[in-house]
This record gives sequence, C-alpha cells and structure tokens, in this order.
Amino acid sequence: MKPDRRNQKPGSNPHGSELPLDFLRIVIETLDQALAPGLAEIKKIHPETGFHAEGLIFGDEILLSISLTHGPQVLPATTIHGSIDYDSSQENPSVNDLLALCLDSIGSVFQHYLDPAYPERIHQIADASLGALEEAPFDWTPYKLVDGQKETIFVKIDKSNPTLDRMAEDWLRAHDPEHAEREKNRDQSSVLASEDFLEERIQAIRAAKAGSGNSGSGPIRH
Repeated sequence: MKPDRRNQKPGSNPHGSELPLDFLRIVIETLDQALAPGLAEIKKIHPETGFHAEGLIFGDEILLSISLTHGPQVLPATTIHGSIDYDSSQENPSVNDLLALCLDSIGSVFQHYLDPAYPERIHQIADASLGALEEAPFDWTPYKLVDGQKETIFVKIDKSNPTLDRMAEDWLRAHDPEHAEREKNRDQSSVLASEDFLEERIQAIRAAKAGSGNSGSGPIRH
C-alpha cells in the first residue's frame, strides 16, 4: 500500500512492515459482523460492497487503513485511516494494544455512517463524492474512544481505492524494469517482525470471537 503517513519527520524511514494477512482477514471479519445491519443497507445501493484492510508498522507510527469498496464498477471507495504514535524501543503499550485502538477508532467512524437508524448517512457514504460526508475528518483529527484515554489516535477519511493502487503497482511491475529493483532495494531498517508482534492479538481476537472474552475497547468489540 502507499502509506498516507501522519508522521512525516525529516529523515524518517518512508517504508514500514506490512501487517500480516491473517490479522487483516480478522479485521475484516470483525467489521463484517459488527456492522452487518449497515452493510445490508448499503448493499441495497451497491451490492458488491465489502471491506478491505491494509496496514504498516513504522519505527514511530502504526498506520491502519480500512476501505469500504463497492466492486469493480464503482471506482471511488471510502477509506478511513487510523494512525497512532509508536515507540519501537518500548514494550508498552504493545503493538497489539495500539492496533486495537486504531481498529476500534476506525470502526467507530464507520459505525457512525453505517447506522441503519440514520439512512441519510448510509446514502452519504455510498455517494462517490467525499463532500457528501457530513462531519467527516478530512484531515488527521485526534480521536478519543473514552474519556481519560492516554493514547491519542488520529483518524482521516478519503475516497482512495486500494484496488486501483494495486492495479497501478501491477502495471509498474509489468512495464517498468527498474521498479522491481527499487522494491528489492528498499531500506529495511524499520521492517519489524510483525508476524510475531501480532500473534498474541490474533489469538485474542479468535478467542473473543469464540466467546472466550472481550479483548477490545470502544464500540467495535473484537
């Protein structure tokens, strides 16, 4: 994915470690279940609507982006980005905890627009225009799930479509002989063992989904 980074400090590494597919699949499953009534309503407008998730871990930031896409015939999507500061030299708060906050925050924003009690909001998010969304965080906006929350999550909404980005990357790989070499030579200094970091989170989500407990916080429960 092309990172829409909030932390753009001079000299910071622009590349991060991608979140593992197992975790991203669970993110999508969680949102599908939590927002099922709203999804059913928006599918009356766009039958092929579904979630797509991507994310990166940097040395100073965690970025999670979740898109609501509407199938290949509808190019605009609605993407909500969640960003939170991360200090890779500190054990607490953990990557798992910070990712949970990002997911809960993004889920809360989607929940606002996919509430069946407010059909006008569902029509807003189904619209191709970003301007149709009322009260939307178009720029990085601090977001608190609960009063007294120590960590601050930042959220941002746009109409980017990860499917189009992926098609552009595929075209570059096929037609630009230098693209593969540039990818190979990316600076790996900030690449983390994200599979290991996220294993605990994946197991916690699976346990919660099986009825063993609740590991999340905020409106979107895992």
